Amino acid sequence: MKSPQEQAEDRNIVNYYTELLEKHGRNPRSLDWGSRRTQELRFRVLCDIAPLDGCSLLDVGCGLGDLWDYLSSKGIGVFYTGYDFTPAMVAEAKGRFPSVPFEVRDILEEPDEHCRFDYVMASGIFYLRRDRPMQYLVETVRRMFGLCRIGVAFNSLSARASRRDPHEFHADPSRVLSSCLEITPRVVLRHDYLPNDFTVYLFRD
Repeated sequence: MKSPQEQAEDRNIVNYYTELLEKHGRNPRSLDWGSRRTQELRFRVLCDIAPLDGCSLLDVGCGLGDLWDYLSSKGIGVFYTGYDFTPAMVAEAKGRFPSVPFEVRDILEEPDEHCRFDYVMASGIFYLRRDRPMQYLVETVRRMFGLCRIGVAFNSLSARASRRDPHEFHADPSRVLSSCLEITPRVVLRHDYLPNDFTVYLFRD
């Protein structure tokens, strides 16, 4: 169960993204991405975790369904599900891709313990956290790992970046790696594709 502070932060994040969507519409700026190029680069690195064709995939913090759109554009056939706790985003994603399952769901509050996916991914979901952001990241990744059959991929802004926005959470990649190694010994950290970003893969034995 989330603390009152975490619940208040969730509400602030929902309001933030709802306002961005109202302002920008169906656009990467509604998700606070700097550009479509960097958004798609992050998606490519997430999807480098393994050959995904024919696999089931959960997208945590799916936003407008852009990861599904990316996978489709690359001809990668997956059984995709998207979760997001911003209702306006989920409604827009459903309108955009009516045949794709999108749900308003917070995996920390409403986990589906009977549902498993080959891969669970998350892109750009940690940077707005203020209340114990590192703890939130680790708890979320642990829950993601509990939902996967094969592996997890997620990204974060990096504390090793030369330029950092003081209003955004930049995780220390060394601490993240150490925390992920407590979940599974099979971990890969990539810090090679953008100067301010890193991606982590976790695999089951």
